[in-house]
Amino acid sequence: MEWNVQQLQQARYEPIHFEKTIEVEDGLTEHQDVRAASPIQINGTVSAKRNVYSFSFTLKGELTLPCSRTLADVVWPYELKEEAHFVPEGESPPPELEVEDTYTYTGEKIDLLPVMKERIFVNIPIQVFADNPSDVQAPPSGNGWELVTDKEKKERIDPRLADLAKFFDKE
Repeated sequence: MEWNVQQLQQARYEPIHFEKTIEVEDGLTEHQDVRAASPIQINGTVSAKRNVYSFSFTLKGELTLPCSRTLADVVWPYELKEEAHFVPEGESPPPELEVEDTYTYTGEKIDLLPVMKERIFVNIPIQVFADNPSDVQAPPSGNGWELVTDKEKKERIDPRLADLAKFFDKE
């Protein structure tokens, strides 16, 4: 979600309102716990004072995360109210701005998408749990692993001892 600095100059006189739905599933699934992501609905305003552009916005969407107990998919809805202030690179930000909400920009473009992804990643909970874990089945396999029951484990013969198991076979 890029903004042209010339376009943002209008925000000096009157805040600019924006509302958009953005599809960024590929960008959000780079996080190790995010299995899927819905489109992000962003709604907010931008205002300007000198060379500082202040965005105040709300992000809404859903992420699919693994249940901490069963690894089943859990849909986590979010609605985040955020602020971001962009200052030209090399200039110091006004003292009234929060340091963690201040970013720099160079050139004629301001890209809000990396800030949005960062804010979503920071707010992902450490643990999520399925509402009814007994109803939800965990996936039987994944990348480099599979679920093995006790019965299957007993029926398996260790390949290192396979020839020894033949010793007791009667011919």
